[in-house]
Amino acid sequence: MASRGKGVPQQVLTNSFVISRLPAKTRYFQYEAISREGREVKNPRRRIEVFQRLQNHIDPKTFPPRCIFDGAVIMYSARELPLSGRDSQTFDVNMSDKPRTDGSAPTRGVIQVSLKMVAADPIDFSALQDFIDGKQRKQTPQVLTAINLLQLIVRQAPNLKYPNNTRAFFTKDAGIQPLDGGLELWRGYFQSVRPTNGQVLVNVDVSTAVMFKQGSFQSAALAVLKQRDVRALDLRPDSPQFRQLKSFFKGVSVTLVHRPGLKKIRGLVPNAGNFEFENTTVKRMQDYFKKAWGRRIEYPNIIGIQVGSKDRDEVIPAEMCIIAPDQRYTRKLPPEFSSLMVKFSSKNPQDRLALISAGINNRVTADQRSALDYQNSPFLQDAGITISPDPISIVGNVLPTPRIHYGNPANSRPVQPRNGSWNMIDQTFHEPKSLPSWGILNYTRVSDQTINRFVNTLFNSCKKLGRDPDLVLAILPTSSTDIYHAIKSFGDVIAGFPTQCVRENKIERANDQYCANLGMKINAKLGGVNSLPKSGALEKLVSAPFMVMGADVGHPAPGMINQPSVASLVYSFDRNAVRYESMMSVQLPRQEKIDELRKMVYRAIGEFGDRNKIAPVRIVFFRDGLSEGEYEITGKEEIGDIMGAIDDIWRDRNLKSAKPELTFIVVGKRHHVRFFPKNKNDGDRSGNCPAGFVADQGVGNPAVRDFYLQSHGGLLGTSRPSHYITLRDDIYKSNTDDLKELAFTLCHAYARATRSVSIPAPVYCESIIIITIVCARGAFHFNPAMGFDAATISSHDDAFDLERWRKNFKDKHVNLSKKMHFM
Repeated sequence: MASRGKGVPQQVLTNSFVISRLPAKTRYFQYEAISREGREVKNPRRRIEVFQRLQNHIDPKTFPPRCIFDGAVIMYSARELPLSGRDSQTFDVNMSDKPRTDGSAPTRGVIQVSLKMVAADPIDFSALQDFIDGKQRKQTPQVLTAINLLQLIVRQAPNLKYPNNTRAFFTKDAGIQPLDGGLELWRGYFQSVRPTNGQVLVNVDVSTAVMFKQGSFQSAALAVLKQRDVRALDLRPDSPQFRQLKSFFKGVSVTLVHRPGLKKIRGLVPNAGNFEFENTTVKRMQDYFKKAWGRRIEYPNIIGIQVGSKDRDEVIPAEMCIIAPDQRYTRKLPPEFSSLMVKFSSKNPQDRLALISAGINNRVTADQRSALDYQNSPFLQDAGITISPDPISIVGNVLPTPRIHYGNPANSRPVQPRNGSWNMIDQTFHEPKSLPSWGILNYTRVSDQTINRFVNTLFNSCKKLGRDPDLVLAILPTSSTDIYHAIKSFGDVIAGFPTQCVRENKIERANDQYCANLGMKINAKLGGVNSLPKSGALEKLVSAPFMVMGADVGHPAPGMINQPSVASLVYSFDRNAVRYESMMSVQLPRQEKIDELRKMVYRAIGEFGDRNKIAPVRIVFFRDGLSEGEYEITGKEEIGDIMGAIDDIWRDRNLKSAKPELTFIVVGKRHHVRFFPKNKNDGDRSGNCPAGFVADQGVGNPAVRDFYLQSHGGLLGTSRPSHYITLRDDIYKSNTDDLKELAFTLCHAYARATRSVSIPAPVYCESIIIITIVCARGAFHFNPAMGFDAATISSHDDAFDLERWRKNFKDKHVNLSKKMHFM
């Protein structure tokens, strides 16, 4: 596929595979599908297993060809099913293969499945074909439904065979990494159906899951506690270790040593071997096991598991339980495993593509099929779908690299980045800042001699960069989260002065490079400008007053129900778009649309005008965090809010100049498209595409104007390009070349780095703020009485008092206005 636009053409492979034949003549009928086992079956994988058993074992005559189930409530059939009630029927599905010896019908393990035809037109693929052929430009509901059905057909076979999270499945055959604490890492494959011009693609990528390690429950419990002696499991319910194990194992399934069965852990009990029964002749658990099963309980004093329902409780000693296979660990990974996770999940481009190809090719060995196994999937065969085993090749361009300007008048030549990075040797800051005083807080036992050496090195580094440092410098122990939070709370929120924290293990071997990096952070925090990136696209904007904005929403951690989301807006207030101010707002939990965007944009434009004595002529707005399904509604609503804010401030200030042009771009990072240099010599030192590689043909969506930009140099693993989707473009209109170059230039404007970053600086900054507020320092921005960082989970029924959260939110101190304190 030919390239277009600025830059040097480069051919790459992608991890996308062509669906070479669509089910053109097949129509699919939809059925509402509900499964109940006393109550509704909630686990998606369990529901899929139930419906497969219904088709393959219970009533195979009703279900040829095989139906597709979405794991929720919809089943798709390529023909009208001959149901007994014309359009509905209820089936009893016995999940056990064990026959009844007395000939009676089974009662336990039987799940009721109700099917009812949905009153909707059958699904065909004609609208999708018109969409990729360019006969229609909108992704209509018919197009989206067809894509969703294709996705289900592609994923159905491996999701039945392997543990999965619906979008990706995981298998030991793709790679495994043992962890401590009863866990291990598995590799797997992500799959997504994506339309592009002229064809439909399957995007395949390597994925990683944390799994519970199959094996002895007793051994797993000791591993969680980092103990070896089984007596460490002799725990009381009020002990921290008991609570830790109860939380870790809640919902985990176990098989039993003494009899067949699969049980889900509801809780733990202490002293399980001595657990006493009521109204039975055998009173103690250990006596029961000896009499009923001929098994001796070796450790009667340690914990056991609690299974069943509250009405039908059952206790089983720990030594009789085995952690069942194929169970995903869905909680946050303990921090001590983070480095292993990064190392295991990072694959260089050549190895990553090889692993994907191994998963998609027909066979691994003569008697072992590949994991994806598209050629042999019965669901693909029934639908008449074929998928090419070869990754597609496209041609993109490597954009020209922007020049980095510093402030040394004796060395006026700009710095030219290479491989996405540059150095500051013999350079001074473009605009250094100095203040009259600074202080040091030492929370460690580091010697005065070491501190003096570090301070002198830092002072001399800052002098070389053209500034005298002025702030509070805090020297912290290596592990000091509480102290760090307290310092940032006092500096950012209460007192209003910039702070810079350093770790004791860093200053002991601090050199000029480390201190220069600190100097970059300090200068930005004090309101200085380190450097100016320049390019043709940016200079066109600089010719008239303009603003660059970035916005995102951070949501509560999984399981946190009654805590707010926090929206952040970052905006440039200088003439070169290198200095940024931030503001935040609190809104309803997990709401993606920014509630107060109109008010925030109004304030941002007002502050830009007050500072520069002129209104902006153009606004470039980067929106992070929107998914494809949110472009149409959320994106357009937020564009309306921005235009409304412009109307409001022009009216309120009686401005006579023309209102600014707006370009609104969504920047996506949560995708799995990757690029691999076709010629090894075209890659950078890490084997990735060079910084500045951009592609706008071959993998884009026909409904929008979009491109992929890999703006940073490769470090570890395979680099992820960012996906840019233009929803409104008053400034560039059809000239995407300047928009691509502007985005790439702004990736060089992040003040604390001498390397390009993965997304433009305003979006990168707001991402830092969101992570800081929501994940790290949210506790001190809210009144402690609100319990923002509490681990408790509120009831769904609790009313959410948004105004109370807003009233108890403390923004940064006014003294830090126009200073990038978040650096």
